[in-house]
Amino acid sequence: MQPSFLLLALAGALPAPEAAQDATCELHIWPGAGMTSVRQRGFESNRSAGLIPELIREAQVDGAARADARAAAGLAASETPEPLATARQRDILSELSWAEMLGLTGYRTIFHDTPLDSRTIRTVKTRYVQSTAPCYADLVVDDVVYSREYSRGRNLKTLFRFRDFGDGAAPRRSFGIWAQTKLTVFSLDPLDVSAPALDELASALRSNAAAFSDLLARRQQPTAITR
Repeated sequence: MQPSFLLLALAGALPAPEAAQDATCELHIWPGAGMTSVRQRGFESNRSAGLIPELIREAQVDGAARADARAAAGLAASETPEPLATARQRDILSELSWAEMLGLTGYRTIFHDTPLDSRTIRTVKTRYVQSTAPCYADLVVDDVVYSREYSRGRNLKTLFRFRDFGDGAAPRRSFGIWAQTKLTVFSLDPLDVSAPALDELASALRSNAAAFSDLLARRQQPTAITR
């Protein structure tokens, strides 16, 4: 699978729970709050003037809405109603060597079980946990989206946010990035949550993580914010 990426600006951080007491550098990682879905429809960006085109557009909107409702109902009734639940994301991401991927060799990686809320991610400027580690970094999965696009088919998109504090009180590196990987098996409409489809979804999340790591490795500036 060939991932693609889109840079985004990063925001804030927060004080939170547990404090580590040893002198090892720490990398804290938070999974996302499940997977959402979005449909990008061709007619949304091509609204022609006139009554007939508008009636056609309205019919397409109505048909797409009914299809989305069927997909949501089918997924809820399936054996895997949450294909990328928080716990599943944590399991997948914990298989990866994140410290090495982020250029933080020697850091102890600590995975959290619950996602950070959006307000915390965007407003807090300090460490997300009151860690006493001499050096600290954090990685947050801010959003995971199953996307059906008019011209690009089905994709899994992941928004990663990374901050490296080093031994300071403020981040010396901050990155926010969307990465996406094309899906050919997993589908919500028509529904396919078979074992191969779920394996592909997990592989796509790992692929997005690798895309993020590659992009970060190519950017050496102390601070990089792209709008």
